[in-house]
Amino acid sequence: MTISLAYAPIRMGMETRASLADYRVYGQNHALREKRLKNLRGLHTLHAGGLYVLVIGESETRDHMQVYGYKRATTPWLSKQKETGNALFFSHAYSNYVTTVPALTYALSTRNQYNQVNLSDAYSLIEVAKAAGFNTFWISNQRKFSPWDTPVAEIGSTSDHQIWLNSRIGSEDIFTEYYDSALADKIPLPKENKNHLIVIHLMGCHKFYSDRYPANATYFKGTDYRDLYDNAVRYNDYVLEQIYQKVSASPNFKGMVYFSDHGEDATKLFDHNPSQFSWQMTRIPCIIWLSDSYRQENPKVYKTLSANQDKYWTNDLVYNLMVNLMGIQGAPENNLRWDISSPKYAMTKKDLMTLHGEKKLYEEQ
Repeated sequence: MTISLAYAPIRMGMETRASLADYRVYGQNHALREKRLKNLRGLHTLHAGGLYVLVIGESETRDHMQVYGYKRATTPWLSKQKETGNALFFSHAYSNYVTTVPALTYALSTRNQYNQVNLSDAYSLIEVAKAAGFNTFWISNQRKFSPWDTPVAEIGSTSDHQIWLNSRIGSEDIFTEYYDSALADKIPLPKENKNHLIVIHLMGCHKFYSDRYPANATYFKGTDYRDLYDNAVRYNDYVLEQIYQKVSASPNFKGMVYFSDHGEDATKLFDHNPSQFSWQMTRIPCIIWLSDSYRQENPKVYKTLSANQDKYWTNDLVYNLMVNLMGIQGAPENNLRWDISSPKYAMTKKDLMTLHGEKKLYEEQ
């Protein structure tokens, strides 16, 4: 059945309201989940003194990234990173949904498309990291209080330290007072001999695309959607460079992971709306940097990740990837068949899904 453009915003509103209802219960259950984590036996980390960074992109499809084969020069820095072998680039990464709230509530928790965990009972990555002894940071250019962002903010608000650049409250627009490059200046570099997790949430390439980059960063001079979107992708490349240069300068740096919440189809009126679904909305980047010290300490993990770069993966499995990269042992719902850094990773294109089970990846056109 073809869904009309008039119906598209109605579906988005219905899905957002459903997610908000789930996360009201989620917020209420935080204390209970925290208590359960404290009672878990064997929850610990293998090493101390590591800095781990998770960068969440917004609305970036790998279809418009030069480093993934796009013909325009949208990712000059990432392309150099690939040439020098400084990072691992996963060629078949997909989003679990095509809007932010449903995608990230799965990506940042033990809930995924392949288990039966109730969202209200799902432990977040932040909760598990804190219970395992990590000092946690949440740095965001998204707004903390709005109909669209509140569920993700519920996760971020449990961090030990929080920085919310976007002070706008309440409305449903996606404006912010800052470009994402401002986030790099806010990143702390903790010196104490303790494990640290820093999560950075970008505004990324979300429409309106021309709002995502300053005028002096305009590279493609046209004014159609593709030119504006590609400028946003190119500026996102610059932002990632600034973040990486900042965090990798720390002697405690162990690794950085970048993925996008979902992709974007810049040719459509509703650019990542499930009612106007296209596969480009699901095709996302996933990129991992690991320090020399991490590679030396964890040679099997690095070898496995290198070997798995062409395997299929959905971003609701970010939780499994992160807890294992960070050396967290005894984490709940940590099935190694969902962990792409494990030799036991068993998910294939035939097994994987998007739109929370509505579409199978083998149906991709």
